Amino acid sequence: MKNRSHLILSLAVTVLCCSLCVIGYSVSHVYAFEKGLDHYPGGNEDFMAGALPPPGTYLLNYMDFINSSSLRNNHGDSQRLLFPGGPRVGFDLAIIAEVPRFVHVSDITLLGGNLIGHVIIPFANAHASLAGESQTKNGVGDIEAGLGIAWHPSKNFHHFVALDVVAPTGQYNRNDILNIGLNFWSINPIWGFTYRADNGFEASAKLMYWINTVNSETSYVSGQQFSMDYLIGWHYKNWGFGANGYYRVQTTDDYSHGHTARDPFTGAETGNKAYYLSTGPAVTYDLPKGCLTFKAQFGVEAKNQPMTNSIWLRFIYPISW
Repeated sequence: MKNRSHLILSLAVTVLCCSLCVIGYSVSHVYAFEKGLDHYPGGNEDFMAGALPPPGTYLLNYMDFINSSSLRNNHGDSQRLLFPGGPRVGFDLAIIAEVPRFVHVSDITLLGGNLIGHVIIPFANAHASLAGESQTKNGVGDIEAGLGIAWHPSKNFHHFVALDVVAPTGQYNRNDILNIGLNFWSINPIWGFTYRADNGFEASAKLMYWINTVNSETSYVSGQQFSMDYLIGWHYKNWGFGANGYYRVQTTDDYSHGHTARDPFTGAETGNKAYYLSTGPAVTYDLPKGCLTFKAQFGVEAKNQPMTNSIWLRFIYPISW
């Protein structure tokens, strides 16, 4: 029973290693700003990211505050002009997301592990301004669901594999400056792992590969991407402290109407590949039932996307177990 409770209380984590699918943003020249967009804001998971709890049903609730005032170009520099000779870029993005995620860990075994499933229903309030235009939207984002298998090879090492699918359920209008949904499907194979030593040291990561379909409104395909949430930390009694963040690199070009996408600022056929790295502190506390985690992440490098900072508050609670 002690080990069972410990997994629940110290978990703070990915069960299927979810995505928030919080929001996608685009501008009226939508082809130019779809580059690098996917259904994962990044940095969702941290402590015990590869450790699944015992069989039961769980609520993981995420609150996320994201802001940005720097739109980075193909070279990683802050973009000053909307296009050569054009107006200066005034860019601001602010998002508040409330994302409940329901996870079920089954007692059905497959390949030596527990069958798991989850669904994520994101809600967002977002405001964006670009080059003098601005817009605010509220609503349900793109819903995600998936199945997977979780293993616990030893008391120190845990891991899982999963396959998630994100559906274009969020509001989308190609002519709006801001959108809650992205208007394309995504498929996301995942592997997550956690190593936690007897002395309290922890290393966890969630590795994902994103495959996106075409946006039917714009004939634009955002390229495939590899991404990773990571945490290096230490546990002491009910507390955990660590450094966490997000890494993302786009592996294939964006395509617009069947052709390699052009840089929106220079017109060159660059493929608009995105890159991002963030890091920051994280702390977690085991409650009598559940776990509370607070963390911050600060952008370090970015290409073809906004440089963002974010603050997270996450609560995990066993509904039945």
